[in-house]
Amino acid sequence: MPVLPIPPPPVRPSVMMDTSTRCENKLQTGIIVGGWDKYEGGKIYGVPLGGTIIEQPFAIGGKRKETNLLKVAILNPLLNGSIRDLDPVIYTGSLIKHGRITWPRKKLREEVGPDAASKFLGHTQWLVNYWLLQQGFSIGIGDTIADVSTMETINETIIRAKNEVNELIRAAQDNQLEAEPGRTMMESFENKVNQVLNKARDDAGSSAQKSLSESNNLKAMVTAGSKGSFINISQMTACVGQQNVEGKRIPFGFMDRTLPHFTKDDYGPESRGFVENSYLRGLTPQEFFFHAMGGREGLIDTAVKTSETGYIQRRLVKAMEDIMKYDGTVRNSLGDVIQFLYGEDGMDAVWIESQKLDSLKYEIDEENWNPNYMSTEHVEDIKTIREIRNVFNVEVQQLEDDRVLLGTEIATTGDNSWPKPVNLKRLIWNAQKTFKVDLRQTSDMHPLEIVGAVDKLQERLRVVHGDDLLSIEVQKNATLLFNIHLRSTFASKRVLSEYKLNREAFEWVIGEIESRFLQSLVAPGEMIGCVTTQSIGEPATQMTLNTFHYAGVSAKNVTLGVPRLREIINVAKKIKTPSLSVYLKPDVSKTKDQAKNVQCALEYTTLRGVTQATEVWYDPDPMNMIIEEDVDFVKSYYVMPDEELDMGKISPWLLRIELNREMMVDKKLSMADIAEKINLAFGDDLTCIYNDDNADKLILRIRMMNDEMQGDAAAEDDVFLKKIESSLLMEMPLRGLHDINKVFIKSGKVNKFDKNEGFKPEVEWMLDTEGVNLLAVMGHEDVDALRTTSNHVIEVLEVLGIEAARRALLDELRAVISFDGSYVNYRHLAILCDTMTHRGHLMAITRHGINRNDTGPMMRCSFEETVDILLDAAVYAETDYLRGVTENIMLGQLAPLGTGDCDLLLNEKMLEQALDVQLPSYMDGPDIGMTPGHLPATPFHNGSISPTCSPHIQFSPRIDAQFSPRVGRMGFSPTSSPTFPQYSPSSPFPQYSPSSPSPQYSSPTPQYSPASPSPQYTPASTPWIQLGQPATVKVAANLVRLLSYSNKNMLQTRIMVGGWDKYGGKIYGIPLGGTIIEQPFAIGGSGSSYLYGFFDQAWKDNMTMEEAEQLFHLPVLEMVLVEVLFSPSL
Repeated sequence: MPVLPIPPPPVRPSVMMDTSTRCENKLQTGIIVGGWDKYEGGKIYGVPLGGTIIEQPFAIGGKRKETNLLKVAILNPLLNGSIRDLDPVIYTGSLIKHGRITWPRKKLREEVGPDAASKFLGHTQWLVNYWLLQQGFSIGIGDTIADVSTMETINETIIRAKNEVNELIRAAQDNQLEAEPGRTMMESFENKVNQVLNKARDDAGSSAQKSLSESNNLKAMVTAGSKGSFINISQMTACVGQQNVEGKRIPFGFMDRTLPHFTKDDYGPESRGFVENSYLRGLTPQEFFFHAMGGREGLIDTAVKTSETGYIQRRLVKAMEDIMKYDGTVRNSLGDVIQFLYGEDGMDAVWIESQKLDSLKYEIDEENWNPNYMSTEHVEDIKTIREIRNVFNVEVQQLEDDRVLLGTEIATTGDNSWPKPVNLKRLIWNAQKTFKVDLRQTSDMHPLEIVGAVDKLQERLRVVHGDDLLSIEVQKNATLLFNIHLRSTFASKRVLSEYKLNREAFEWVIGEIESRFLQSLVAPGEMIGCVTTQSIGEPATQMTLNTFHYAGVSAKNVTLGVPRLREIINVAKKIKTPSLSVYLKPDVSKTKDQAKNVQCALEYTTLRGVTQATEVWYDPDPMNMIIEEDVDFVKSYYVMPDEELDMGKISPWLLRIELNREMMVDKKLSMADIAEKINLAFGDDLTCIYNDDNADKLILRIRMMNDEMQGDAAAEDDVFLKKIESSLLMEMPLRGLHDINKVFIKSGKVNKFDKNEGFKPEVEWMLDTEGVNLLAVMGHEDVDALRTTSNHVIEVLEVLGIEAARRALLDELRAVISFDGSYVNYRHLAILCDTMTHRGHLMAITRHGINRNDTGPMMRCSFEETVDILLDAAVYAETDYLRGVTENIMLGQLAPLGTGDCDLLLNEKMLEQALDVQLPSYMDGPDIGMTPGHLPATPFHNGSISPTCSPHIQFSPRIDAQFSPRVGRMGFSPTSSPTFPQYSPSSPFPQYSPSSPSPQYSSPTPQYSPASPSPQYTPASTPWIQLGQPATVKVAANLVRLLSYSNKNMLQTRIMVGGWDKYGGKIYGIPLGGTIIEQPFAIGGSGSSYLYGFFDQAWKDNMTMEEAEQLFHLPVLEMVLVEVLFSPSL
């Protein structure tokens, strides 16, 4: 490859698997690099495992340096003899660590260029492979066997875990197990069992790994990163572990048991899929069966996931293929602005790498300072000259402002690692190395120079040029973060005290920053949409299809992985797990009790949720009850009733509801609250009596009030009361917000920024919900409406508008991708979000979104609904302006991407003074004096055909024809008179004397002398020119065939050539393929297939003129012609 390709972010070992294993295995001693080069003559370097370079007169490697022979690895061809090229790279840290080249090829490529980087990787691989060839490497069963003491430890670990599980079972059966918040007791039990068993597997595995020696081949392979992981070692050696199906232990497949081999209701580890044996020891039949269950799920998951992610990626490509960056803005093929600046900083993601922001922890010197890192004259200047002091006061104030801006607006989480262009630290290291900076000496620079140079550099770092207010604002935003990073890294004190850069080194660094910054800007014509799709599609293929459990302690179940990604880009109206993240105001979020109050206020609670039992009784006398438990509180109620009751209207039927005390306390409800809600809902139609909140049982007694007691009505009361019962239980809201089905409370550490102390971690309580009702939740007085978010993007759009929806999209996409550790740069996610929202509504990445855009019919039909779109386009006569990528590829034209995105404009006025120059023809056909400069190799953008196919190519019937001055039209002059063409002396064409019978050429075409009766041609030219006779029809047809074949991409129908020559009348059909077929008749045009059958029957040789005219007036032929809609040429 011309340049070393840069992979997507998770950069894995760049050298192959077996090579990296060898790097790991054999780099247990230092390396010695020696050789001759053109710079320094003979040199030898010792490279210890730490990764530094030590130049030595001699170097010895090996485990026993005293007795070992001198080992010298001559790696001179490594970089064509210039080991020095790699010095700055190796200087900064070990190059090979755990078998991996710790400097990924991206950094290597940036530092030493693509050629040196690829050569380094290639030679490393070559060297180690050669070593491998001599040494050999194999893994056997012996590598998986741990020693006796380790096996005893593993067995003890597993036995201890099984005992813990048995204790958990006993606690659950005795109802002593405490349920975790938001979980039932059974869910809590399963969660705890899983934790115990997984810990046992991990402990057993880690003890097995520790027991394996460094020389163990299996361990070497895993450590090097060639193949496999430590979990594979622990499963082979120690214990396979718990088998899961759908994120849970193996479920009961039979009646209350997993297999007939176990007793009923056995919740122990063995019966629920815990495999305590290792692969080395072998699995029991039951373990093998459970293991197969877990394994099958993985296989199915992978198979389904492949097609899912493939389709997602195709949809993303079709939605964003036409998104380009040309004039600085990001636009689609319609010219809609997607972003005013790519990624909001105009950088190409290739040149961006993660760098630490030092501003967040910058310390200012004390007042009475006496620095030892500056020369005494410079210190005196600062102490005595006020203007200089003012400059540094401004610098310090700027750094302080930067720090506050970062903490409050940019890096609010306290994360100090951000992706930025130009690795400043590496440039400083390289400068120190290249200019041999001595860190023990003071720098020769005045601190004022440093401040001035950094200020000027910031002015030169331009992303957006222009003096209008919009351009100035965009430029400021684009370079804001980089300038903060630049100011903090090159603060005058740090340059002098930390880096000790001299003037030469500092100037080199400043120049290098400028050139690399400008190099990092994204190129015009970059296919931003396709890069985005690949960057999002690649991590999507690594995602798990179904993620059943939420990472962490929260009981909230969240859709993750591919299903969630599909929901987001489909803009699904109903999502599987709608949820709100509710943040509370600072005074409420500090304590659990206050957060609990908000939880109760938000969670939607019905009467059913707090009811333990309901009963309907026939109790005709309200004063003398049948139920003895209720006698006390009913009598005390009637002594002092809340209102006057007409005893005659009270129904004999009674609805008695017993409430659950635990739920009442948890939801912070009282009996009076519930009675009040019932009275509000039913008014005077019901009477409700309740006992005290501290009674043994919490009882509600509800009776109907009838206007007049009639026998039939009283009999129907019980039926009606049952209807009221179901209505009360299901629909009676006691408190909370509609659609908020469950609210979970959780605490987390949050970094809060303080101007004086920086970031401090604080414990904050927050709420997660099942179900969404963003507007109502934000309206609660204790909820922080600025931070509360919903994972339902459509709801965010309806409540807060399109900008908030874009932000929600971005956060959700980032959450899905980062869940399994992948990383996608902000600019890619932003392009996708802006594509979906730039029209003011949410555009789904499906046929309902992509194909509803105003793009051309050809682009839309290339995605889905092909026939429908083409039919509509034909019916409504739509025009396709061919501005996108797909349309141009379909038509074989240059697509507007990369260098094809710009056009060349022709100055027609200057063209009037242009001179025609004869060039050699590229066609292997008859040389008839064409100017091949008029034959373009690629089709024009506007689709016009080349002049060689124009009808102006005429041939003179005379052999001694003269060329006319109009070469562009390629006409032959109609006369043989040598005086016909009037040539002026300034004419660009070759001069000839009037006496010569034919013009003499000074062109690359073969020359012929005036004396010869006919022109002399090279053998490449066709034979009919040499005959000295008028051309036959077949020759003309042959010439047309050549032209037709060389321009076949532009022609849409066959050509017919006919005429009379010395052989009589001839007619030839020339299909697009370029053959010649002599025929008694020829038919062309789109309707020709209809007419061939008819003419085959009706045609006769040697017809008279009358017969021919009759043939053309036959009704059959006229009908066919009408059917075809237009007459084809004949």
